[in-house]
Amino acid sequence: MAVWLTSVHIGPLLLLPLLNLPVWLKLVMVSIALYSLLDAWRRLIRRSHPAAVQSVTWKDAGHCRLLLQSGKQLDVMLASQAFIMPWLVVLQFRTSPRHVRYLPVLADMLDEEVFRLLRVRLRIAMDQGTQ
Repeated sequence: MAVWLTSVHIGPLLLLPLLNLPVWLKLVMVSIALYSLLDAWRRLIRRSHPAAVQSVTWKDAGHCRLLLQSGKQLDVMLASQAFIMPWLVVLQFRTSPRHVRYLPVLADMLDEEVFRLLRVRLRIAMDQGTQ
């Protein structure tokens, strides 16, 4: 996860020298990318951020409960869409009508069979949601 997260944040910055932008704007873009990387690192890698997800409990009809690092529990609704690949699943939760929360789950974060079952269950839920 650390390599993926770093690549997503640093990769676009490698294109900055190719862009014809003022130096101050490039510095702003670098600052934003680094802040985002540090925030994501605290939430997703170190899980030291109070809003970092510690566990997800899938309840019925797409309802889930998130246990956060702070000890707070959030009842959320699993969105009708998710990014599902053999090596990565990105879950999308609705915490309110206007607020969406994403949770990336890499294949090596779970047991191989549990990760497969998660992908299957999500595909079934997505198919039922579109009918």
